[in-house]
Amino acid sequence: MQLPRILVAGYGAWAKAEINPAAQVVGELGKRDWTGCEVIGHVMPVHSDDLSKSIETLLDTHQPDAWVGIGVSGAAIIQTEMVGVNWLHFDVPDASGAHRNLAPIVSGGPVAYNATLPNAEMVEAMNIAGIPAAVSFSAGTHLCNQMLYTTAHVIEKRGLQTLTGFIHVPQTPANVAQMQDRKRQSASMSLAVTTDAIAICIETLTAALTARPAQAV
Repeated sequence: MQLPRILVAGYGAWAKAEINPAAQVVGELGKRDWTGCEVIGHVMPVHSDDLSKSIETLLDTHQPDAWVGIGVSGAAIIQTEMVGVNWLHFDVPDASGAHRNLAPIVSGGPVAYNATLPNAEMVEAMNIAGIPAAVSFSAGTHLCNQMLYTTAHVIEKRGLQTLTGFIHVPQTPANVAQMQDRKRQSASMSLAVTTDAIAICIETLTAALTARPAQAV
């Protein structure tokens, strides 16, 4: 029996995170021994123009059973995103210096896509483990939302059975310590706890994938 293949795509450096916890988590997950699933980690450049092509290439190359996007937010807890909307709107530039103003991600595309990861179950498992987490109904209008919407759009367009979603993680204490004084009250979570949280999500997702009926050939 082939093990479920889970692709974890964490964003790399950009204006609000020169050392992005999302990329650090991807690196830490790669050091772990996984049983019951295959975990593939990838650090995604924070480039809006290239994102769709990068997603399509990764889906073609790895053919994952599930896609888990990771990005950083200013929240104090882990947030599993429930929906991606068809909007790009941001003043803080991406890593290429690009801005967006009320632009659609996909011209003529659906208003929104629901995430298909077992978000409620993942949140419950994290909370049971003592890690604060909650579902979220707004992934913003920056590249985190763009990844969620775009992966769902590509998966639907291709008729794939791949599950997809996005998880926001807090800043690390080291990042907050380097912020200007007026921002040092920002929330943070240690990299070790954040990595444990995503590992719990992967384990919960693996159970859901394993329980799925076999696909007809």
